[in-house]
Amino acid sequence: MITKTILVEKDMDMDIIPYLVQSACHYDCSLRISEGNKEINMKSIMGMTVLNLKKGTSFELTADGADEIRAVSEISGCFEE
Repeated sequence: MITKTILVEKDMDMDIIPYLVQSACHYDCSLRISEGNKEINMKSIMGMTVLNLKKGTSFELTADGADEIRAVSEISGCFEE
């Protein structure tokens, strides 16, 4: 299991949520986002819609499974400029 703190470096809108969920579903590992007291399964469209990912906010991305390193590396790139 690995965890990475990610700073959202660009403006995010609701259009990105389906893309993030679809991207997360390509990995065998579990992917979870923790923000404040919320912990969300990245493979859940319903869960992801409750996040308020705005530029300048940060969250923890946790992956657990065979392809966890690749998943964290590639998913974290979605939040960088």
